[in-house]
Amino acid sequence: MKKYCVILLMLIAVVAAPMSNAQLRCGIKLGANVSNTCADFHDIKLDGTALTNFTGGVTVEWIVAGGFGLDASAMYTAKGATYTFGDNLGGLLGNLADRVLENKVHYIEVPVNLKYKLQIPAVERVIAPYLYLGPSFAFKVGESIELGDKSISSKEIENSSIDYAFNLGLGMEIINHINLSVQYGWGLNSSSEFNFLDKIIDETSVKSGAWTITVGWMF
Repeated sequence: MKKYCVILLMLIAVVAAPMSNAQLRCGIKLGANVSNTCADFHDIKLDGTALTNFTGGVTVEWIVAGGFGLDASAMYTAKGATYTFGDNLGGLLGNLADRVLENKVHYIEVPVNLKYKLQIPAVERVIAPYLYLGPSFAFKVGESIELGDKSISSKEIENSSIDYAFNLGLGMEIINHINLSVQYGWGLNSSSEFNFLDKIIDETSVKSGAWTITVGWMF
């Protein structure tokens, strides 16, 4: 029994050793994201134009050892696109040719990333590049759906309550506090369903993607 206790204590010591040197910091981030959607309506094309939106929130970074660690954030963001109905689709749905539809969804997004920060002695205090990747979970808190100058029902366009994505990004930390980063997020699930197209389209699949640029301050 004593033998197993000694082994257990040794394992705990091995695991706890790098944690004792772990760096836990928090901060704030502000920036902008450019989002668009990839819409698959079989043989009918619905052209989308990207939307640019503000993003901002709080973040936590935990570097364990060797520059490897985790970071997580809680960010407000908005995603979506504007669509222009072509002559073919506009004619099928009535007087919609050349009309513009804007679908903007507001989220609280929670990304959780694996992170690697390049640590070079005597240099990292001035500049330290880093890479990160991981999933994000965006929870819908509001939406704005407008066709021309009129709002339309959320029953006609149903936006998912949770949008899942996978993020890949790179950044740079300056003087231990300022963080500059850019990332792209690939949407993993159908973020919107166009119910008012049911009479001509059996299935819709709309996935969102977004470029995000942020500047942050770590405390």
